[in-house]
Amino acid sequence: MTLAGCIVNVIFAVIFAPLLDGLERKIKAKLQTRQGPPILQTWFDLIKLFRRPSTTPSESMRWLFRLGPPIALASILTAFFFVPAILPDSMRFWGDIIAFLYLMTLGTVAVTLGGFSSGDPYAQIGSHREISLFMAEEFSLAFIIAALAVSAKSFTLSNLFPLPFKASALIGALLFVVLVYVAGARVPFDVAEAEPEIVEGPLIEYSGRQLALLKLSIYTKRLLLFTVFLNFFLRGTSAIRATYYVIGLIVLSVIYSTIEASCGRFRTKDAVRFLKRFSILGALCWLLAVMGW
Repeated sequence: MTLAGCIVNVIFAVIFAPLLDGLERKIKAKLQTRQGPPILQTWFDLIKLFRRPSTTPSESMRWLFRLGPPIALASILTAFFFVPAILPDSMRFWGDIIAFLYLMTLGTVAVTLGGFSSGDPYAQIGSHREISLFMAEEFSLAFIIAALAVSAKSFTLSNLFPLPFKASALIGALLFVVLVYVAGARVPFDVAEAEPEIVEGPLIEYSGRQLALLKLSIYTKRLLLFTVFLNFFLRGTSAIRATYYVIGLIVLSVIYSTIEASCGRFRTKDAVRFLKRFSILGALCWLLAVMGW
């Protein structure tokens, strides 16, 4: 591991994540027979937001409201230090899986607390929905990660890359890619931000630089989850691995944006019910891993 390599991975994530979102917007527009924005549009939007000042609602809990966006982005970017991305460098120590999950959790908690503290009723409804989904999602994720850790016989994240050739590991990877879709707040699981109903929920009172930080944290979180999934299978030298990594990111974006374009939004209780049933599959996968399959 080199610190410089980890920093390069973080810089790559910050630059590439908005481009990937721009690609997805373009694909969804084409599938809906629209022209769509240019691929760089997400970056243009972020630059415009970063140039504008942020406002804080008078009825909000100001310090908590202001801390939400920087903590959300910082926690996701710190999590990139544990996962090889464009370069195969990462921080490694026993139990880093737990540290990685804590950082992912911190990002979600920061966004929801920021929404709760804003004092806006739509933000609080969105935050309630986010917490409901998050609890159901974490239950499934815990079983899947436990199954992968038992299969690889390690609680070190890098030892899961690539996964061993076992039934439990392969099933765990398949379940994980579904969870990546859910955790990315994509349709039909974007109930917390549902724009037509609650106008982006926890994000509604954020503006300017703070909104830019939150948007960037969402884009980088999606890229981080893609990166973890691709690392389950990536092999080869650095140059070949980097090439397959970028191709894999684009392929996943195309597949996920195609699914999004063809779905309608779930109601909150339907999304939670889906995740509760999904956690049963995670538990079965964990049992397979414990049995050594």
